[in-house]
Amino acid sequence: MDERRQPSALVDEAYAALGEAIVDGRLRPGDRLRDVELAAYMGISRTPVREALQRLAAIRLVEIAPHRFTRVTTPTEQEMADMRDYAVHMIAMTMHLALPRCSDADIAEGAERFRAVADAARAHSSPEYVDAGFALLAHFTRASGNIVLRETLKQTEFVVRRNLRGWMCAGEGDCDELFAVLTDAIRARDTARSAHLWLTMHGLY
Repeated sequence: MDERRQPSALVDEAYAALGEAIVDGRLRPGDRLRDVELAAYMGISRTPVREALQRLAAIRLVEIAPHRFTRVTTPTEQEMADMRDYAVHMIAMTMHLALPRCSDADIAEGAERFRAVADAARAHSSPEYVDAGFALLAHFTRASGNIVLRETLKQTEFVVRRNLRGWMCAGEGDCDELFAVLTDAIRARDTARSAHLWLTMHGLY
């Protein structure tokens, strides 16, 4: 990283680098995070690293005990279950808000995003399902034009992606048919049906 960048930019870059490392498993639950070592590795001073760690602590990816340790948190089963409920309902709500506002290109991209989610479900791949589901949420968040949704997603991205590990649709057999019907509902901009089908696929309706 270039120390000549604005301090806020350095914090953002350190936050993004550390958050991504936690999400992809390079930094594992329980790993100690030492600002001196991280700063040296990133080629920046300790101040932006410390600020980045504080931001990660605010979303419960990092645990800080002053003068004792800073480490990557271990999500509980309850936290992971709550995150699955949160993500499913957020996608349903965001679709409901976004579909009437979507351009034709947004609708076409949304259908492709659903195809990726369906492909991950057929492959029984939770990591691919999480990535595709988050991309779906990000797409409809952008298409909604809603500033609150956009800022919420920006602030929570890393903890959402980390705590969704193991996420899949509820019923493998039913999901395949529901995905096809849901794609048609998206193309028709049928907000109520789209949200209902998405919740049904995840056992929340």
